[in-house]
Amino acid sequence: MGDNANRFYDRFVIWRKPILPFVKLNSNGSVRNSNARAGGIIRDYQGVVLAAFASPLHPCSVLTTELYRLSYGIDICNKLGFVNVWIEVDAHLIIQILNNQGLVNHHNFYLLRKIKKSLSNINYTISHIFREDNACVDWLSNLGCHIDDYQDLNISNLDPILKGMINLDKIALPYIRHV
Repeated sequence: MGDNANRFYDRFVIWRKPILPFVKLNSNGSVRNSNARAGGIIRDYQGVVLAAFASPLHPCSVLTTELYRLSYGIDICNKLGFVNVWIEVDAHLIIQILNNQGLVNHHNFYLLRKIKKSLSNINYTISHIFREDNACVDWLSNLGCHIDDYQDLNISNLDPILKGMINLDKIALPYIRHV
């Protein structure tokens, strides 16, 4: 192998605002040390936070965690009356499953059915986002492991660290993805 095989490069990535009339739902689920957690945020075309949530989950697979967090976010969109939603996820498998191109195990059958039923009420598009672009929901999912139950965050009183990340996204400050 040549020298190029071991070279890495950095790539700039940014969180993009949705275009009216869409809102954007970013969500994240993760499992670390048998702790599953989820987080999500919904923002408008200016990057203003409309809703945010964090939650611990019972121990489950990464796929199940990703599906739960997506389900929470879609339910919030429906509850708040958002009918045009751009969904961004950092798991390609979720996109494949929702497009009927990926297999889901029987443990997730009912959860996936619930998600698809909830999606039938909205006009949505779904796309991939790199983990580095998804810093706000990564922070929210980490919050999920420090709380006891599902929590809708008070958007007028967000943690200063989260507020800072939201403001960086609003001005399209790039994140660096080491590839």
